[in-house]
Amino acid sequence: MSDGEDKSKEDFPLPPPPPGLTIPPLPTPPPPQDVAIEEESEPDLEVQDSDVDDDFKSAWAKRRAENPDLSSDKRDQMYGHIDRIATGEVGTLLDRFSDRFGSELDREIIVLRKKQQKEMRDIKPTVELISSPETDYEEEIDYEEELDESGSELEAESTSEDNDENQFVEFFSVVNDLLGSMPDDFVNSFVESDDFTLFQSVGNDPKETDEEARKEFFLMINRVLGDLPDDKINEFVESPGFTIFQSMGEIYGA
Repeated sequence: MSDGEDKSKEDFPLPPPPPGLTIPPLPTPPPPQDVAIEEESEPDLEVQDSDVDDDFKSAWAKRRAENPDLSSDKRDQMYGHIDRIATGEVGTLLDRFSDRFGSELDREIIVLRKKQQKEMRDIKPTVELISSPETDYEEEIDYEEELDESGSELEAESTSEDNDENQFVEFFSVVNDLLGSMPDDFVNSFVESDDFTLFQSVGNDPKETDEEARKEFFLMINRVLGDLPDDKINEFVESPGFTIFQSMGEIYGA
């Protein structure tokens, strides 16, 4: 057979395979040797977390620099208040908002100054009365009786003032505990009001509060207690503190 006939046979297509016979797929050609397959690397999560932490710290530091009032003390007070609620020991109104009254040192200085002022008022000059030789004995007796009566009156007035002071201190303690047991919405509203300034002033030293401030304080508390829920009012009326409230009303409610 000639070469021309062989080439013509190669040009014809191959006959189809017999029925039922499948031809396996051709093998995949190998990849080029010069191409390197890169392995996928896992992202560095620790570095990202570190970047997030650094961003948070820098943002928090910037915020504290803009607002110095933000401190860990208030955060501790918040968690401390949550702990007191969980244990049932909510505390008084001054306990719950002690950060609004300044530091303990400031309050001690105020109390110390008021005590010093009271001691200065208590110091009285000693006056020695020298009777003339012509003074009659009966006049001396009358004078001594007048002194005794004056001393008795002064002692009675002093005792009455001391009782009023002690009752007012007890009255403030009752009101402080009562308002401290109120819901947060009521307490926050009271703290943000103008009445809280007077409450703060009296709370620094109730015993040394003057007569005018006590009267103003009682009238303010009487008005604030009128806004309490009915169940809280009923509880207060049935408590021993209501008797003290009535006594203060007779003295400062007029």
